[in-house]
Amino acid sequence: MNSLPFPFPLAASDVIHRRAMILTALCQRDEGFCAIPVRGIRQETLGAMLRLYDELFLRSFLRASFGEIAVTLSSRLISSAGKFIYARSASRRMQHAEIRMSSDFLFRLSDGPFELNGLSVSTPQEAFLVVFEHELCHALETALYGQTGHSARFLTLANGLFGHTGTRHSLPTRRQEAAMDGFLVGHRVSFPFEGTTLTGTVSYIGKTATVMVPNPRGPYRDKGGRRYAKYRVPLSLLQKK
Repeated sequence: MNSLPFPFPLAASDVIHRRAMILTALCQRDEGFCAIPVRGIRQETLGAMLRLYDELFLRSFLRASFGEIAVTLSSRLISSAGKFIYARSASRRMQHAEIRMSSDFLFRLSDGPFELNGLSVSTPQEAFLVVFEHELCHALETALYGQTGHSARFLTLANGLFGHTGTRHSLPTRRQEAAMDGFLVGHRVSFPFEGTTLTGTVSYIGKTATVMVPNPRGPYRDKGGRRYAKYRVPLSLLQKK
């Protein structure tokens, strides 16, 4: 990768120093973000995070390429820790770009270390930044080449800018946490409901478990004609059967 419009590749010491500068700046402006576990993160903090990365690592290349990139926090993003989304107009010009970060992952983290993208970090805040760096590379690759993925080119960018050596993380999903507690899709469980106890089968696990409970008047029917009612149950209320 020659003649990129920003310093590349960066020395490992430079990466660590610049990431630390960004973390310090964000913690100075947002106490909720600096708490462990994280209590919250303000929208202006997300905007500052993007601006600092663009200035310190990319010489404001992303701002020049996209104008504004929206950085949002989503509690509905539960299967991945971050996501880059973009749309083009009819003329193929970039019309909208967004980096969506998962608050579901961030707010559940407490004790490190955490393994992400080939790096080991010790705090939820550092984990959040490393996830953001990954999505930033998707935005950058799109700006430079018109498309993005997890190709060798992407890995070269991520490694040269942020020291990433992989694209996976070990942050537990809701489904993985439930599995560690012994709950999987297809398992029979019971749970309290309006003064009684209901028993059914887990059909989905997200922030809550979806449990299908046999009910002769239920609106859901399986291939055998058996009817069920559907309940969304906090994972903490489930009991194994």
